[in-house]
Amino acid sequence: MRIELLRLSDRDIAEEVWGLQHAAYRVEAQIIGVSDLPPLHDTVERIQASEDTVWGAWDEADSLVGAIAIEESEKDNTIGKLMVHPDSFRQGVGSKLLNHALGAYPSHIGWLVTAEVRNKPAIALYEKAGFRAGETLKPRSDITMILMRLEAGSRP
Repeated sequence: MRIELLRLSDRDIAEEVWGLQHAAYRVEAQIIGVSDLPPLHDTVERIQASEDTVWGAWDEADSLVGAIAIEESEKDNTIGKLMVHPDSFRQGVGSKLLNHALGAYPSHIGWLVTAEVRNKPAIALYEKAGFRAGETLKPRSDITMILMRLEAGSRP
């Protein structure tokens, strides 16, 4: 597996990310019992317009099997999306992407991420990387997000 920075301005890359995003978030929608998740409304054009830094994980067959999107900041970076194709679940793709992203920035940068409280695999992944649960947010009546933080300098 190789991890590389993705150029979302490239329509072919944005289409691959869109396909990955829809496959991954359809499974999350099933896990949490909410069919109308916001990432499922993204378009290729919206992905192309994103200002996030995005790394993709490619398998040996040159298929995009995962991606992580980072909103960079001087103090705390935010992980906006961490997506793994369902065919690649439980193969370490999410951990490799997360570790790659954390290692690509100086240790004085803290990290934030949200995960839906019913998405136990995502929460476990972030906890394993050292993130700690904080407050909960309710963007909609059927979605409860937990804000997780990795303090600057506290990477395991």
